[in-house]
Amino acid sequence: MKMIIAVTFLGIVTIAFAQECQLMQPAANFDAPTYFSIPHVYVTHSKNEPKTDVCREYDTSKTDGGSTTVITSYYKIKGQAVNNKVTCTSTGLKNGQTGQFSVVCQPPTGTAVTLTTSVLATDNQNYAILQRCPTSGQGNILVLQTTKEGVNTRVTDFFKKQSWNIHSWISRTKVNCENIES
Repeated sequence: MKMIIAVTFLGIVTIAFAQECQLMQPAANFDAPTYFSIPHVYVTHSKNEPKTDVCREYDTSKTDGGSTTVITSYYKIKGQAVNNKVTCTSTGLKNGQTGQFSVVCQPPTGTAVTLTTSVLATDNQNYAILQRCPTSGQGNILVLQTTKEGVNTRVTDFFKKQSWNIHSWISRTKVNCENIES
């Protein structure tokens, strides 16, 4: 009986650690001043649920010592409109690593959330592939672009190098933000 309990516990711990988010290597060409000058982007693709991630827009502005990003979500689920803004403040580079940084995000109600992020690929002007990891649990990878539609060819190139299929990801063009079905 003790052996069954031990094996079950080990399995649960293994699954828990397997789902922990590990930051990937950031883009070598990441340039913080230029990157944080991209004023407005749309989330066009999301690796993981929820579908509502692709109904978000990011507006970034520089602040003394960092940047602030306001993430606006607008969508409808079963006719019920959801419109909220989350303010995220960059708290600096993660371990001094260019392209990786920590942010504290404050939702309209509730407790602030700390995320670590890695800019996996970017041209510092039109697109970024952003990985975000919460302090525990599974993270997500988002494609951010200055245009709502289409896919930047450099995004496609990066996906090919990673052996990822962009068509298997959740996309803004496949999700109707005006009527999300659960």
